[in-house]
Amino acid sequence: MMKLLKILSWGLLSVACNVSAETVKEGLTLYNQKEFNEAKGIFKSLAEQGDARATFWLGVTQFRTGEQFEAGSSLHKAAEAGDPWAMHLMVPSYNGYCDYLGWPCNESWMDKAIAGWKKLADNGDGNAMYALLRWGEKPWWSYVPILKQKKYGELVEEAVKAGGYRAASFNAGIPITIEKRTELLKYEANKNYAPAMLGLYSVNKNHMKLDLDISQFLERMLLLGWSGVTLIFELEQSLPRIKSFSDIEALSDEDKKLISDLYYYSLINKRITGDQYFNTTVNIFNEKNELFVVDLLTEGEKKRIEEKARKFLVDFKVNLFIDEASSVHALL
Repeated sequence: MMKLLKILSWGLLSVACNVSAETVKEGLTLYNQKEFNEAKGIFKSLAEQGDARATFWLGVTQFRTGEQFEAGSSLHKAAEAGDPWAMHLMVPSYNGYCDYLGWPCNESWMDKAIAGWKKLADNGDGNAMYALLRWGEKPWWSYVPILKQKKYGELVEEAVKAGGYRAASFNAGIPITIEKRTELLKYEANKNYAPAMLGLYSVNKNHMKLDLDISQFLERMLLLGWSGVTLIFELEQSLPRIKSFSDIEALSDEDKKLISDLYYYSLINKRITGDQYFNTTVNIFNEKNELFVVDLLTEGEKKRIEEKARKFLVDFKVNLFIDEASSVHALL
């Protein structure tokens, strides 16, 4: 009988842990959709039950909602409860808010965070693998040029395939070849990870030309809920310069379609960033130096595009693509 009760107890504990993990995941989804108050309610409820991961996210969300001092307290509690990501945010040399806000930070949390990441990495956590590659002790081969990029490439691939997508990004600070980085960014892009699409844009622009439709990737980023500022900037560069009425008359059908697309994308992006980065009006001076403000779209065209955007945005969700491994600047 006692054995049966023990089995049932372990079963109930397992179910409770799974429910908790799913609930934290639900809260994180809301957080990434910028539904910060709703997310905070979920994290607070779980934090009160002693969930260290939820307490970490409670602190992060409190910071987002202007409760900086409460955030410091929550993050410290999460660190004391064993969350390595919270421990990392309690390291003053990593997190500049520590001194600025007077949080109870200490450099000693760094070694504890590394120990915590090692435990998570041993259980297949890709983000923890990434953290160890970036902030853990450097292995001997990292000082041997002929071995460094090859070994790091193998370990970054392992981390990425385990879900640690930030390991392949340019700002990860991990020395891998551009070919390996590109390979892994393509893998992540195929998993609809928008930051990887921006990474491929950077490869194509600054390192080597890729046999890919980069503008299609930038559009996918926007439609996945991530910032479309880069897409709007790139498309706007394709427009001819308009300084006179004759320039407007010379616009091709392709140019006019591009202007319509830019207006449409800017309306969607406004839901994400709060700003509209494309203006359909241009300033033109005539021969007498008189200023005219001309709209490149008619009222009818604008209304049609606005209605198309309105319908699309009904089910549209913002996605910040933030997780525990995001930088301190993204989290706070």
